[in-house]
Amino acid sequence: MTDSSQPVGFFALWHNKRSEYHAAYVEERGTGIHIQQAFENARDRGIKIFGLYGSRWSSERQYFTFWICPNLTALEITMDDLERAGDFKFADSEHIIGVRLHDLEMTDEAYLDLDGGDVNLPLGFFALWRQTDAFYRAGPEEWTESNRAVRSVFKVARAQGVRILGRFDCRWSTAWDYFTFWLLPSLETLEGIMDQLEPAGDFKFADSRHIIGNLEPHFRFGRHLQTDTDWSKGE
Repeated sequence: MTDSSQPVGFFALWHNKRSEYHAAYVEERGTGIHIQQAFENARDRGIKIFGLYGSRWSSERQYFTFWICPNLTALEITMDDLERAGDFKFADSEHIIGVRLHDLEMTDEAYLDLDGGDVNLPLGFFALWRQTDAFYRAGPEEWTESNRAVRSVFKVARAQGVRILGRFDCRWSTAWDYFTFWLLPSLETLEGIMDQLEPAGDFKFADSRHIIGNLEPHFRFGRHLQTDTDWSKGE
C-alpha cells in the first residue's frame, strides 16, 4: 500500500448506464449540480483535474479524465463526495491509481498545476504498461540500449509540443506496473511517436494498454449536453 501523504495520479474511465436515459430532469440537474460541487471541493483540496475526454471512438468507454492529487486522502474524500452526489448511480467506471515517481524525463513540471484541459493540446493519451518476459531474459546491455532509445523518443515528443504529466507506479493497485498521461496537439503527432517507439524496442519489453480521447468542453448526460459547465477550461 502507498504512503497516504504521497502525490497520486488518478485515471477514471467510464460509460453511461441506462439509468441516465431514464432519469427525470430534476434528478439529472440535481445530480449534475452536486457532482460539480464535489469537483469544486476536490480543487479546494489541491486536486488538479486535467479535463474531460471523449473516448467512444478508441475504447469501449465513453469518457475519461485524469487527476493529480496531493495525497490519497484527498482522493478518498472526493470519491465519497461523488458517491453521495449520485455519480456512480449513472456511471459504470474503472479507476486506476498510481504514486507519482521522480522521473524528470517524463514530467513536464510546468503543466502539473493546469486546471482543466489545454485547448491547444486537445488529445489525451493514457498508457499503462508492464514488463514482459523478454525484459527479464534480456542482458543489461540490450535493455539499457532500448531504454536509452525510448527516452530519446520522449525528448522528440516534447520538442513537438507533447506534454508528459509524469510516470506513476500502480503495481500496488492493478496488474500493471506503471502509467503515464500525455497531452498532445494531434493524433498525427501521437502516431509519429508510436512509429518511433516500435523500433526503439518499447513494445518488445513491455505489454501496454493505450486509451485516447478528444478534449470535450461539455459532458453528455444521457441525450443532453450539460452546457453550463466547460470542462475544457476547468469551470
